[in-house]
Amino acid sequence: MTVADLVLRDPHHEEPTLELQLRELVSSELRYVLCTDASARAGGDPVTRDQQYGAKPDAGEELRHAAARLDQLTSISELSWGGVDRGWPADAATALHEASRVSELLADLVRYATGPVLDNLDHGSVVALPPAGTKDVPNQPALAACHRETIETIAGLLGEVAAKLEDLSGQVSYLQHTTNAVPGASQYDGPTLATEVVLEWRMLGMVNESRFHVRVFRPSGELPVVVMGDMSDNHSQSITNAVEEVAAVVAAELLGGAAHDSLRWVQVSPPGRFRGPHSDSGVIQAVRFEKPYRRPHWQQLTHGELEQLAGGAVRIWHASDYTVAAMTKRGIPILHPRPTATGPT
Repeated sequence: MTVADLVLRDPHHEEPTLELQLRELVSSELRYVLCTDASARAGGDPVTRDQQYGAKPDAGEELRHAAARLDQLTSISELSWGGVDRGWPADAATALHEASRVSELLADLVRYATGPVLDNLDHGSVVALPPAGTKDVPNQPALAACHRETIETIAGLLGEVAAKLEDLSGQVSYLQHTTNAVPGASQYDGPTLATEVVLEWRMLGMVNESRFHVRVFRPSGELPVVVMGDMSDNHSQSITNAVEEVAAVVAAELLGGAAHDSLRWVQVSPPGRFRGPHSDSGVIQAVRFEKPYRRPHWQQLTHGELEQLAGGAVRIWHASDYTVAAMTKRGIPILHPRPTATGPT
């Protein structure tokens, strides 16, 4: 869809320029809201726009719809990757950096808001009145000097806070997620793990190579379980969008062309891979194919349910550790499928 840039510039150059990418629908709703607001402030006629299917809602209803639609499209990242995340920063380092920036701005604000007043107090344009219940007129220059000292103390403290927060932000940014940070994660795969590879190949029509972590578990007396992981440095299609093709390639390359219903299929997106309600826990889903590597259906699983299927421990990595480099460092081989093994035709 068409993407437009919304650029917000501070005319006083006190705030950094803010640039937001808005998808086509967001742009049209935003344009309508701004036009309607401007017309209402200027006392102009109601703003109208063409309605499909002959619908003619009143101006109030139409404005409420546009505002609600705009809020929905820009605040819920799961609905659109092009949406604007208006929530608090997702990581502690960013949050601390923003807090540091706010402290610096507050220090500047203290000086900016009080400086002219004290200058006027020095020049006699502003007079400090006696405190309530007294008749002694304050010494104007002395009072101005006292206020200046207090203001500089406050601004200095805010500056110190900003520096400490920025330093802490830098320290936190060096900390890395580990498997210990993943709720319920196992440190190692159990004894039923039989095969483990990184699958890497360029799918038909794709610019970048796909990268998926594939493990085959063989629990005693049960169907083999294939766990397909969506690695964080996979810059092509996600496992969800390519699960039919990935499963077909896995069956052809690792399982002797096994039938789709002779195995249990599970896809995993690690914690930290995507934003949203599953950012901390990741997403584990059982996949069932209605036809041979066609028409997939998904069912949510817990980590405990996955380990029960696999007959033992199944390790889950955080996205920061779930890369090809991390896998090859552990000695996991990279499998490049044959050109003919690109999925069913």
